[in-house]
Amino acid sequence: MSTDPTARARRVRIAALAAGGVVVLLGATYVAAYAAAGDSVPRSATVAGVSIGGQSHDQAVRTLEEKLGPRATVPVTLTAGDFTVAVAPAEAGLSVDYAATVTATGTGRSWAPGHIWKVLIGGGPTAPVLVVDRAAMDRTTAQVADGGQLDPRNATLAYDDKAQAQIEPGVPGRTIAPAAVEHALTGAFPGTDAAPLDTESIDPEITTEKAEQVRRDWADPAVSGPVTVNAGDAGSFQVTPAMIASSTSFAVQDGNLAPRIDAKRLETATKPAMKQLKGVQEGQDATWQLGSGKPTIVPSKDGRGIARDDLVKALQPVLTTQGDQRRVSVAVTAVPASFTTADAQKADVAGVIGQFTTYFPHADYRNTNLGLVASKINGYVVLPGETFSLNDVVGRRDAASGFADGWVIQGDREVKEVGGGVSQSATTIFNAAFAAGLQDVEHHPHSLWFDRYPPGREATVYYGSLDLRFRNDTDHVVVIEAHRVASTPGTQGSLTVKLWGASPYDKVVTPDPVKSAFVTPGSKTMSGPDCTPQPAFQGFTATFYRAFIKNGVEVKRQNYTWKYSAGDEIKCS
Repeated sequence: MSTDPTARARRVRIAALAAGGVVVLLGATYVAAYAAAGDSVPRSATVAGVSIGGQSHDQAVRTLEEKLGPRATVPVTLTAGDFTVAVAPAEAGLSVDYAATVTATGTGRSWAPGHIWKVLIGGGPTAPVLVVDRAAMDRTTAQVADGGQLDPRNATLAYDDKAQAQIEPGVPGRTIAPAAVEHALTGAFPGTDAAPLDTESIDPEITTEKAEQVRRDWADPAVSGPVTVNAGDAGSFQVTPAMIASSTSFAVQDGNLAPRIDAKRLETATKPAMKQLKGVQEGQDATWQLGSGKPTIVPSKDGRGIARDDLVKALQPVLTTQGDQRRVSVAVTAVPASFTTADAQKADVAGVIGQFTTYFPHADYRNTNLGLVASKINGYVVLPGETFSLNDVVGRRDAASGFADGWVIQGDREVKEVGGGVSQSATTIFNAAFAAGLQDVEHHPHSLWFDRYPPGREATVYYGSLDLRFRNDTDHVVVIEAHRVASTPGTQGSLTVKLWGASPYDKVVTPDPVKSAFVTPGSKTMSGPDCTPQPAFQGFTATFYRAFIKNGVEVKRQNYTWKYSAGDEIKCS
C-alpha cells in the first residue's frame, strides 16, 4: 500500500467531490419534486382502497366524501374469542378529515420530507387522517371494554355419586383495555368492517393445577377405603367412602381449595351404621312446624351416641392414610340436643322479617329442581351468629339426588346441565335475606340478566365454587319457610321464601334497582347439533341499596352495583 501523502490527499479530494455530487443530486431531486408538486393528486394515490390519482384537490375531497362517508355508519365488528360487538364508527366519534387526507397523499407543495417522498413515488396508498370526538370515543371504548370482560372461573373439586373426586377445570378470564378498543376501531375504519381486539388473560385464583394437587394430596386418599370407628363396649361401625364423600365439600381458602366436612351431613350419613351400636338412641333438635300461620315449636329430644363434632375430629387425621391405619376410637356418650325446647321458647320468632317470591315459566325440570330445594330448606333453623350456606344445606345437585337437567348460564350463553334452575332458589333466598337486613356473606349475580329477577339482586350458585350465604347477625333464631307452587303448561310456577324471626330494625327499605350504561348486544350464527337459539340480552350496570330504619331514622345504608354483560343473539344454521 502506498504511503505517499500526495496520493492519499488526492483520494480524499475525490471522495469529497463524489459525496458532494450526491448531495447536489439529492438536493436537485428534492427541489425538482417540490417544483413538480401541484394541485393534482399524485398518479398512484389511493385512500382505503379508493383511487384519487390525477384528480384536483377539491375533486379528490369530493370523491373520498362520496366513497368513504357512508362507511362511518357501517358497523365495525370487533371480536375477542367468543365476544363479538358491532360498533358504528360515527357513534364512536370517528370521522375522516378529507382535506387533510388529500394533502397527505402528496398534493400541493411542501418541503416536508414525507410529502416530498409521496411526490417522488407517485402517491401510493395513504392512511386516512382521522378525527376523534374524544367524549364519544371514551364512552364507546369503555362500554365495549366492559362488555367484553370475562371473569375467570375457579376450578372446582367435588365428589360424584360414586365417591370419585371430579375436577371442573378452571377457565381464564379476560380483560380488554379501552385503548385496545380504540386501536382496533381506528385501525379498521374506514378500510375494513372487522377487527380483532387485543386482550389480557386473567388466571383464576384456583387453577386446574391447584385442584389436581388437592385431589392427589387429600381428596383421593380420603375415599380410598372405609374408616373403622371403635366405640368401646358399644361396638364398632364403618364410615364408608360414600359417607365421607357425601359430607365433604371443597371451598376456596387462602388461595387454595380446602376440604370441609359438614358435621350435620356426616351425622345424617352415618346414622344407619351407628344404629348397630349398643345403647345408641337418636335425639332431635327443637324445630318449628310451618305452614299454618305462625310457626309452632316441635320439642327437642336428647339422645345417646357419638357427638357429631367428636366424629369429625376423630376422622380428620386418618383421612389421608391408607390400610389398617384408618381406624379411630370415639366414645359413646349422652348427646343432648344442640337446640333445646327451652332454646326455642326463648327464641323470638315473632313474625316474618323478610320474604320474596319469584315466578318461572312452565318447565318440568324447574318444578323438580325448585321443589327439591324447597323441601331441603323448609324448616331450616339458623341460630344467632350462624351462616346459612345453600350448598351445604341442599348438597350436590346431581341425578343421584333427584335433580333434573335444566338450563344454566355459562359465560354469555345458556347451556344444559343437571340442576339447572336452582339459581332461582338462590335468588329467592337472597332477596328474602336482603329484605330482612341479614348480613350478605356471599352472593354472585348472573353474567346475563333475566327480567323475572330484580337487576343486581339475584344470585347464581355452582356446587363447589359459587355459593349463596347469609349470616344471622340478629340476636334471635331465623326459621326458613319455603314453598314451591308447580307450573303447568298454562300457568307460571312460583317459589316463596319467608324468614321468620325478630329484626332489630323497624324496617329495611329496598328500592327498585336503577339501570344505566347500557351495552347493545350483537348477533352471531352458529352450527352443529349442540347449537341452541338464544335471544339477545342487553348489557347494563345495576345500582341499588338497602337502608336500615330504626326509630324512624336511617341508621345504616349499604350500596351495591353490578355490571351485566351483553349476550349476543344466537341463530342456528
